[in-house]
Amino acid sequence: MSTVSSPVKWAVGVLSAVVLVVVAGTAAFAVNYRDKALPGTTVAGQSVAGMTRDEIVASLRERIDASSASVDVDGTRVEAPLAEAGVAVDAEATADAALAPGSSLASQVSALMSPPAVDPVVVTDEEAVEAFVARINEAAGANVQNAAVVPGGDGASFTVTPASSGAGVTREQVLEAITAQARALSSTPAPITPVPLDPQVTTEQAQEAADAANALVGLDVTITDGIDSFTATGEEKASWVALPAEEGDGLAEPSFDEGKIAEWIAATAEKSNVAPVNGVHNVNSAGEVLTVAKEGVSGWSVNNIDAVTRDAVAALTAGQSYAGEFDYDEVKPSFDTRRVAEGAENLVYQAGEGEKWIDLDLSSATVTAYVGGSVAGGPYYMVPGDPQTPTVTGTYRVYLKYASQTMRGENVDGSKYVTPDVPWVTYFTGSYAFHGAPWRSSFGWSGPGGSHGCVNMPVSAAKFIYDWADMGTVVVSHY
Repeated sequence: MSTVSSPVKWAVGVLSAVVLVVVAGTAAFAVNYRDKALPGTTVAGQSVAGMTRDEIVASLRERIDASSASVDVDGTRVEAPLAEAGVAVDAEATADAALAPGSSLASQVSALMSPPAVDPVVVTDEEAVEAFVARINEAAGANVQNAAVVPGGDGASFTVTPASSGAGVTREQVLEAITAQARALSSTPAPITPVPLDPQVTTEQAQEAADAANALVGLDVTITDGIDSFTATGEEKASWVALPAEEGDGLAEPSFDEGKIAEWIAATAEKSNVAPVNGVHNVNSAGEVLTVAKEGVSGWSVNNIDAVTRDAVAALTAGQSYAGEFDYDEVKPSFDTRRVAEGAENLVYQAGEGEKWIDLDLSSATVTAYVGGSVAGGPYYMVPGDPQTPTVTGTYRVYLKYASQTMRGENVDGSKYVTPDVPWVTYFTGSYAFHGAPWRSSFGWSGPGGSHGCVNMPVSAAKFIYDWADMGTVVVSHY
């Protein structure tokens, strides 16, 4: 049986102890920096060693807020927040990149040998960059100008603003400068030397697009309702055209905005619709319909707006004119109710409660004033029109009054008449009126020798009607 000498045993023991110490130390180091940036770690030149993810993010946001995109073009300085210039720094992604070396023992050991120097993670917004470039060129007085299609002065056509060359900064120059500033989280102005610039859209390209847009406006659009036609004006069609946007080194093709075409068709349909006119039913106190006071009138409503819109859009986008026709549904009227006054149910006019009206009875040659179903004055005897110049029949309203008037007219034989100082004249339609007739000695009859159509009354009766009847009072003339 062999044995190990004491010196050998001692050496093995010491080596084992060293290994244990190293292993234990490495394990402690890994645990300590599991959720923190390793020693020596920097972001954009600033130490984040020992920081947690949240601490790194907070620190980065402070630095981002304090930084800006800044360029100097021949002494003209233009600044903007990084994100507004189009180079946003992603604080969360940058923090993750700073913590990544601590994800494994091998990377930790490597990081100890070569401390991590992390660049901020930059996210580019192309539209914002283009806007910042345009702002710089405008501030620096660059003369380059893209040609553009613009509405003509008549509102029904399109014309062109010409292109011009100049000197300014390019997107590539600006993006390189502000990306470097974002990665360094620095606001030190970056000098940029202007270069010759040609317009991206030439006058010739814009003219081609304007001609195409005018061709769209030249298409005819007409819709009929079967009686009238509705034709889109040049101004209306021009408003439907979507002006071409810049597309690479040129302009996109102009096109119709389908939504605006649909809006015009819907508005035209609404304009052609006919609203129903509600009727009125006379009802008694129990709500029972007695008579129709006013007939309702049906309306009409377009029922094929979607189909017309679809066909119009299809024709126009194919470069063809469009002619269509609206179809309609009948819209039945509804009826309002009008309560008839007690006692007026069987009268010639079924008045409402408190409503003034005048009963002109040509059969009995009388005039009676009513309020609702109750007599307010009369009956008064009168003389109506001669058989050759009869008094009109129908339902009318008082519309004009004179305390005294000179009446002029023409007799049946064509001769003229003039009657001065006719008292208490109350017109209810055209030249027909109630008035006093002091030249007559008797009333209450009709026939030859009657009036020219007016209602001749005793002066006192005519005055009552004049004083009592308001403008708009109903007059019912009947046999």
